[in-house]
Amino acid sequence: MKQTILIAIFLTIIGCKEVTNSAQENLKIQTELQKKLNKTDLPIEVIQADVSYLPNPIMANNTVQLRYELNISNNYRIPFTLKKVEIYDLQKDDVPIAEFNSEYIDQNFDRPGNNDLDDLKQLSGNEFGVLNLNLIFKKEQSIPEKIFHKLYFERKKGNGETATHPMEVAVVKIPETNKFTLGLPFKKKGKWLYEAKSHQGARFLTEGRVNYPQRFAIDWTLIDDNGNFAKNDTKNNENWKTYGIELIAVADGKVVGINDGIIENEPLSEKMAVQITRETIGGNYVILDIGNDIYAFYGHLIPNSLKVKIGDAVKKGQVIGLLGNSGNSDAPHLHFHLETKSNTYFGGEGIPYHIDKFAQLKKYSEQEVTELFNGNSVSLESLNPINRTNELPIGYGLIEVK
Repeated sequence: MKQTILIAIFLTIIGCKEVTNSAQENLKIQTELQKKLNKTDLPIEVIQADVSYLPNPIMANNTVQLRYELNISNNYRIPFTLKKVEIYDLQKDDVPIAEFNSEYIDQNFDRPGNNDLDDLKQLSGNEFGVLNLNLIFKKEQSIPEKIFHKLYFERKKGNGETATHPMEVAVVKIPETNKFTLGLPFKKKGKWLYEAKSHQGARFLTEGRVNYPQRFAIDWTLIDDNGNFAKNDTKNNENWKTYGIELIAVADGKVVGINDGIIENEPLSEKMAVQITRETIGGNYVILDIGNDIYAFYGHLIPNSLKVKIGDAVKKGQVIGLLGNSGNSDAPHLHFHLETKSNTYFGGEGIPYHIDKFAQLKKYSEQEVTELFNGNSVSLESLNPINRTNELPIGYGLIEVK
């Protein structure tokens, strides 16, 4: 009996010690945050800001890049306008490691449900926005362990004057740089136009939570030896160089999702062949579980071209279907991305990867890419091949697969 009581007392003491240690650790974290982040000059904090998911940095253009979304909400009745954002190393908060001005915010601040506002940067009471950020580090530059964000807001005072309020928020720990490398999702050699930035801000709601499955998605379109997308009539899918190309598994895996039977669109038409919903946006698709809780998504395939079914085991390089123009697609192309494992289609977080090798030929703006498609031609002059290994193409551009 005495031994039982002694054991109980011992366990209680150990439990209290564990609770105390845990409390001390939490206090240490809170103390660190209070020490590093300056308080706002307002009587109370009114801006809520957080990063819901921080992916691994990627290698791109011979740099290290960290791409993520900063959620910002105004929890007060007075409108505040976001004018500038600075990023700081938590341990070296004297000089910002990155600055994003008003022009950048104009182009990268999403206002879900409110994109028709006169000034997207202004947050009225209980309004929110999502700022798409991309931190770029030189390869030789040391990457901070933790960073925080300094937001500069303006508001109109009662006397009509403008006041600026800096607010330090959102401490995050940077993960290690991505080490996951794959081959391309097709074998076809040649020159491929890619579109990556067009997926920025592709926001989904899944079971009540926000997620960005297409964060690192790329659209791929092949051109012929003359730089043309299609021969003769561009309104015919079969005339496109890309159409019907075999798509392959980027790794060993298992088929966990398919969609088939969706009719295809007329290329470059403003009207889709089917109503675009969450289930039809990817057209005919294949989803592979490639291990480590990673799904690989292939979208816009030709109807009835799928070579696999749910439950099939596939090997790296195995043909799984043919590239087409179904779903939310303006022209024949492949949509490919990786996302975290989830219970539903497009329900995970988009995660980065690197492509083992490719030659970067040229970069374009979004407007230039639109003009290329409308003109059915990509100029093959003034190309500047740069061999890349273990990197991810970003923005818009042309690469060559040899």
